[in-house]
Order: sequence, then structure tokens, then C-alpha cells
Amino acid sequence: MKNLLLILLPFTILISCKSNQVKKDQQDPNGNGQRPSSTQIISELDSNKDGKLSKSEVKGPIAEDFTTIDRNNDGFLTLEELTKTEKNQGNRPPRQTSTNTNLSNEIDASVKTIPVNTDYFISENIIDGIQKKMVELNGIETLCYIIKTNSQATEHKMGPWCPTHIEDGMEKAGIWFKDDKVYDVSGHFIAKLDEFYSDDKWKLYREDGTIKVTDTKEGCLAAAKPNVEEEYHNYCVECLPEYFKDQETTFVIPVTPKYVKTAQSFGRGGIGIAFNGVKYDPPAPTHAILAAHTIAPLDDHGGHVNPHGGYHYHAVTGSTKEIPQTDVHSPIIGYAIDGFGIYALLDKNGNKPTDLDECGGHSDDKRGYHYHAGEPGGNQIIKCLHGLPGYTEVKE
Repeated sequence: MKNLLLILLPFTILISCKSNQVKKDQQDPNGNGQRPSSTQIISELDSNKDGKLSKSEVKGPIAEDFTTIDRNNDGFLTLEELTKTEKNQGNRPPRQTSTNTNLSNEIDASVKTIPVNTDYFISENIIDGIQKKMVELNGIETLCYIIKTNSQATEHKMGPWCPTHIEDGMEKAGIWFKDDKVYDVSGHFIAKLDEFYSDDKWKLYREDGTIKVTDTKEGCLAAAKPNVEEEYHNYCVECLPEYFKDQETTFVIPVTPKYVKTAQSFGRGGIGIAFNGVKYDPPAPTHAILAAHTIAPLDDHGGHVNPHGGYHYHAVTGSTKEIPQTDVHSPIIGYAIDGFGIYALLDKNGNKPTDLDECGGHSDDKRGYHYHAGEPGGNQIIKCLHGLPGYTEVKE
């Protein structure tokens, strides 16, 4: 698969096939070929001159990603849709490409695997149903499920996150974590952050006791990123789901997982999906968050919101749909991006598994290889992947 970040780049080649020269005003001052604009792409490829592109008029990466760019699903690409893709491409996670490590020789077919069961998903949360598609993953043609959601929880309320006054109780806010422990982000917790982190630069509240919260979308965009804008240092960072309710997340997950001998690290996209369609994410970037003397609490369900992923989980707290097992084993709660099941940590007797590998997984005769979610305070649902990884994309 081509990298979505490069969707528009290869059209320099396509356009050059249709025209033997590039006009001087389409080149930069140094004489280097400039990437064609969305307007130029339509001008060059629109053979019937109707002002939009059909599937028969495009080739290469745009043809491969036609359905992703075609936001209204009308079978045509308009100037507006191409322009939005061009503007948003820097915010998209990388897609699998032919240059990624070829894992053909890493597959261990002796490990038992169980196909993904799509009946477990809450169908109302899936956009246009679950589709199947052949996708190249790390050099291997793989039948995958294509699952599109708005990553909005329905079986529980999203939030709250930040208290608004240092007298607020824990019922008005979410949770935070440190050293594998979970803490309620009450007003008192906010007031004592200087002691909690042994750093007197922490002060997220004003003299009247009100807490500095990013209570607008503009504040969210300025603070919910690695390089927090200086005016939002010493803030409780809160983004609301409604800011990004129209975002669409696409999950590409192998129908039947393939066990890989060498553990795979996470990419920039999601690491899995809960049965309500919400994305499981890699560990929250706490170093960047804390460096700006900010905290970005999770709600009691282990989730919060950011501009480029909407609502997502960093912890499993038992708030989402679970599928009980017929034996003593813990329930399944979702799937990792490689197609292996993710199960709750504790079994019916309250016991943790004792033989988990470096990714948080193990095998048994009934479930094959699968993962167990980590402790809520650990800031990692699973630690790595032992399967051929799929990927996620976010359409903003």
C-alpha cells in the first residue's frame, strides 16, 4: 500500500505523461519541480472536463485511496475533497508501504490463531458496515476487515476530565496515573501537583481557586500537542468529543491474524479497537505533557480526546462491551490492530495471567494467541504486537 502522505506527490509523474513540459509558473524559484496542486490534478486528469474525477480517470495512489478521498461517497473526487486531503495529509498516520520490513519469513504458522469475530462489534457504531479487502501488509497480501467509525463511545458517557475549582470532588473529573497507580483528578489533586511531582513550578489554579482549563476548541488545539503553546503551560488540558465528532477513523485489521516471531513496535496510529468502535491508542506521551506542566486526564473509562484521533482509550477500566468466556478466562474486550483478541486482565476468580510475553500476550488451546490489557495505571493497554500489523487512518 502507498503511504497516504504521498497521495499527491506521484502525480508529478502522471501529469508529465500527459504534458511534455511544466510551465514556469508551476516551478519554484530555484527551478525545482513543484508538487501539482489539486486544481492542476483535476485540470490534467479530468478527461471529460466535468470538473471532477471518476475512478476511470485516476491511477496510482489516488486510485488506491479513492474511497478515502471521496468523503461524500458519490463516486467522484471534487476539488474540495482533493484540497482537504492535501491539507490534512500531515496529520495522518503512516500507511503500510512496500518499503516497510517484509515479514514473510517471520510468520510462524505453528501458533494457533482465531479469526476476528465481527459479530462482537456494536453495529450501530460502525459506518456503512464492515467490509473486506485484500491489502498488502509488510509484503504479504492479506485479507483484511475495513472498519470505519467516528470513535465515539455510546455505552458510557465520555468525560468528565478536568475539575473547574480546587474544591471540586473526584466525581467532577477524571483520572491520572503515575508509577502504575491511578489517581482521581479532584480539585485537591490539582492544588497539590507541586507536591505530587516535587516541583514548585506546578500551579494550575488561580488565586480565586478556579482551575485553568482549556475550555474552548482553540485552547484544545493549542495545548493537546507535544509542543504545547506557552500560554497554555500550567493548564488542565481537556478536549471535548463534539469538537471532532465528524472525524472518521478507518481500521484495517487482518481477518485471520498471523503470528510474527519478532515483536513489532507500534506505529503512530491506533493499536486496536474496542467493540464500541473506539480506538485503543499507544501510551500517552506523558513526557511532553508534563514538560509543559500540564496534565491531560483520562475519564473514568480510560479515554480522552485529541485533535487528530478524537476520543480514544489509553487504559481499560471495564466500562466497555465485554464478551464473557464459557470457562474461567477473562472476557474479550476488543481486537489489536494485528487481529489478535484483547482480553481483560483478571479472570473470573480475580487472578492475573502469569505467563505473558513481552507484548502482554500468551496462548491457550481455546483462544490461540491473544493479549491481556495492562493495569489501568500502566499507560499501556498492550506493550507491542506479535502479529502482522494492520493500520488506522483518520479522516478529519
